Amino acid sequence: MVDYKKFFIISLAISLISAVAIIFLTTDADTIESLKQIRLEYIVAALLLQVLSYVLTARKTKFLLRSLGYQIRTRHALENVLTGILLASLTPSSVGGEPVRILLLRKNSKVPVGKATAVIFMERFLDAFFIFLCLIPSMFVLRSFLASEEGKGIWGIDTLLMIGIAVLFVLLAVLIYAIIRPEFAKKLCRKILIFAEKKAPAKYKPKINKWIVVSENEIDLFQSSFKRFVSVGKLNLIVAVVYTVLYWAVHFSVLWLILLGLNVHPDLQLMFATQIVLSIIMVIPATPGASGITEIAAYTLYSLFIPSSLVGVTVIAWRAITYYVNIAAGSLASLKVIRKYGINAFGSSNGEMEILDPNNNT
Repeated sequence: MVDYKKFFIISLAISLISAVAIIFLTTDADTIESLKQIRLEYIVAALLLQVLSYVLTARKTKFLLRSLGYQIRTRHALENVLTGILLASLTPSSVGGEPVRILLLRKNSKVPVGKATAVIFMERFLDAFFIFLCLIPSMFVLRSFLASEEGKGIWGIDTLLMIGIAVLFVLLAVLIYAIIRPEFAKKLCRKILIFAEKKAPAKYKPKINKWIVVSENEIDLFQSSFKRFVSVGKLNLIVAVVYTVLYWAVHFSVLWLILLGLNVHPDLQLMFATQIVLSIIMVIPATPGASGITEIAAYTLYSLFIPSSLVGVTVIAWRAITYYVNIAAGSLASLKVIRKYGINAFGSSNGEMEILDPNNNT
């Protein structure tokens, strides 16, 4: 069982320390003067856009489920998304939300685990594919700027970018290969689980043994679901793609509205390009929720087009809306889930993630 309490403390501590350091290093008289002229209506609009991004993701989940023949109400999909966002915000590479979302789809909509896994992974695949498509033009924009006199001195970001690209590429490659060659995926999964079973404490061995039995069925369901996405469920998949594009457009516009609230009119091409790069850097599994890394990378990238006196304030406001609001909204959704399913909503009574039988739909 992932120790989410530990991750929560570490994530917030790193993020807050980074935020305080950035504020301390960037605040001056011009910062105070600019804050006196802040336009709060734009900050509120940025917050509303963040809320809209939750709804768009929930709608994407709804249509992907419909592709597989399952129905879910938008409010239940929103509950699922927010609960996953909370745990994603507290784990490296944001991977902690997926298992819980799969479990909740199983509980709430009676979706077999393999098919629920296919839905959640298809969401991630669409997101990653969109980012990769945008990466090439973004790199041209950034390289053009870095070649200028203004852009000197930030080449260190290239290393982080390459690591992030490598991580995303490996994840996508493994996912695609698992779809094309399910037998390989089964063998690999079995070897990993057998190795884990040998190394695990005695109390975990029964759970791992059950996963060994269940995993092959899950992989078969996973592959069949992907085949259905690109055959019977084409129309719903296209709608999900549209929601993916809308989500990222809304997500990237949060920073734009914050800047307008601070009376800054940025170069839109550069602003969107830096956010594409930042999205890749945040995949690096170094800290829970990419805390610290995100603040530092955002400060470095946003300084390209934001006045130095306002970079720190901008990073803090952006992080507050896109990270701390996620934690708050996710916490409320998680409390609702716990009220609905009980204190063990995310696992068994001994604190481990529930192992589900794909042949049991109750």
